[in-house]
Amino acid sequence: MTDVATKPRPTRPGTSLRGFSAPLVLLLGLLIVPVGLALLSAPAGAPADEDYVRMAFASVAGCTIGIVSVVGLLVDRIVRRASASTIALFAVIALVVAPWQLSGIAGASDLLLARLSL
Repeated sequence: MTDVATKPRPTRPGTSLRGFSAPLVLLLGLLIVPVGLALLSAPAGAPADEDYVRMAFASVAGCTIGIVSVVGLLVDRIVRRASASTIALFAVIALVVAPWQLSGIAGASDLLLARLSL
């Protein structure tokens, strides 16, 4: 084998997650995908009980995707041995987003129980 074939591609540590930039992952995980799930689960007419359940599951899925995206970016930065400031920035983002999304999951369950009159 030649020297070129055995050397890995030079990348800067902490710059991207499998080809996706961190801002793109945050935008997709915190905004685009959850809003898309909410729009796809919205009923066309008056919602019935199964529509309320579908909307609650979509809300929980969107919140879970948000948590996974920020924690995944934090773990990626730690594994790639990024600078301490970058790791601290993503840790702060994860510490803000995770409780916010967990409260969104709790709110979805409360709203589902209220709408189903349980």
